[in-house]
Amino acid sequence: MTQRIETAGVEGRRLFSRDFSLWYLARSISVAGTAASAVALPLLVYRTSGSPTLTAAVVGLEALPYLLFGLFAGAAADRLQRKRMMITADVCCALLLATVPVAALFDALASWYLLVVAFGVGCGFCWFDAAAWGSFVRIVGKPGVTRANSLIWSTEIVLEIAAPAAAGLLAAIADPTLVLAVDAATYLVSAALLARIRTGLDPGPAVARRLRAEIAEGVHHLWRTPVLRTLTAAGFGLNVAAGGVLGLLVVHADRALGLSPEDERLGLLYAAAAVGSLIAAVALPRASRWAGQGTVSIAGLVIFVAALVGLAGTSAFSLALAGWAIWAVARLTVNANGITVRQLLTPDALQGRVNTTGRMLAWGGTPFGALVGGLAADTYGVRAAYLMLAVPVVLSLALVIASPVRGLRIAVDR
Repeated sequence: MTQRIETAGVEGRRLFSRDFSLWYLARSISVAGTAASAVALPLLVYRTSGSPTLTAAVVGLEALPYLLFGLFAGAAADRLQRKRMMITADVCCALLLATVPVAALFDALASWYLLVVAFGVGCGFCWFDAAAWGSFVRIVGKPGVTRANSLIWSTEIVLEIAAPAAAGLLAAIADPTLVLAVDAATYLVSAALLARIRTGLDPGPAVARRLRAEIAEGVHHLWRTPVLRTLTAAGFGLNVAAGGVLGLLVVHADRALGLSPEDERLGLLYAAAAVGSLIAAVALPRASRWAGQGTVSIAGLVIFVAALVGLAGTSAFSLALAGWAIWAVARLTVNANGITVRQLLTPDALQGRVNTTGRMLAWGGTPFGALVGGLAADTYGVRAAYLMLAVPVVLSLALVIASPVRGLRIAVDR
C-alpha cells in the first residue's frame, strides 16, 4: 500500500528559517528542563512515600489531561491563536513548578502535592502540544515534516542524554527540588522565544461552527482513515506499557538493580533511554524510506517486547543500561512513526484537531499503564509487572500485522 503526498501549492519554506530556529530553540530548552524533572518528580514521590503505586502515578497523572481535555484543546488550537496558547501554557507550567522548591523551604512538601503538580504540568502540556503540533506544519511545510521531525527529536534527545544524568547527580548531592526550579526557568525562556515568532501559525479563516462540530470533524478524519485508526489503536497499547514501565523506573532500579533513590547512577538509566531514542530519531527517516512506515512500526513493536522481557529478567546494571537503550529505540520508533504518518495524511486546517485527537487516544494508555503497573508491582513485584506490561504491546503488534499498515509506504513529492 503506497500513498503519495502531493505538495504543489504549499509555500516553500527553508528548514533553517528564523522562525523555525526560534521554535527549535524554545523546544530544546524546555525539553532539557522537562527531562530533568522526569527524574526529579518520581524520585521525590518515592522518597516521601516509598510507594510503587504513587511513584508510577506521576507518569499517569502527567498523561491523564490528554485523555480528559485533548479533544477540546485540539479544537481550540484550530480556532484560537496558537502562539498565545503555547506561551500561556509555558508560563502556567513555570509558576506551578516553582511552587515545589518554595514548599520544600517551608517543610510543607507532601506526596499528594507533587501528584497535583504532575497533573497540572500535564494540563499545560496538553494545551501547549495541541497548539504546537497545529502550527508545526505552518512553519516547515509538509515537504519538510520528516526532516524537521528528525532534527527536533535528535537534538532534544541529545539533551535528554545529558539532562537526566545531571539531574540524578544533582538530586543525589543536593536536592531534587532544585531540578524543578531549573525546569521552571526553562519554561519561561521557551515562552520568550516563542513570542518572537513572526510566521502566522493559525489556519486560514473558516466558517464559524459549534465546538462540537469542529471536534467531530477531527475525530471523523482520524476514524475514516484506516491507517491512522490502526496506528492510533496500536499506539494506545504501546503507551499502556510505556506508562507502566517509565512510572516504575525508580522502583525497578531500587528493587531489581539494587540502586537506592540517592544513587547518582539512577540518572544514567534515563540517559541510556535517551541514547536509544537518539538512535531511533536519526535512523527513522532513512528506515521509513527504505522499508516503509508499516514495516518500521512492526519492527519497533517486536523490539519493544524483547527489550521489556530482558529488563524484567536482569539484575545487572550494565545489562539494564543496554536494555533501556533498546527499549527506547523501539518506543520512539513506533510513536514518532505514527506522528509523522498522521501529519502527512492530515489537511492543514485539521492539524490541531487530528493530531491532538490521535495523541489523546494513543497517549491515553499511559495513565492506565501507570495504574496497572504500580498495582502489579505492589502485589507481585516489579519484574512480574514488567512482564504483564508486555501483553498490550503484543496485541498491538497483532493488530498492525492484520491491517493495511503492514504494507504502508508514503512517498512525499518535493
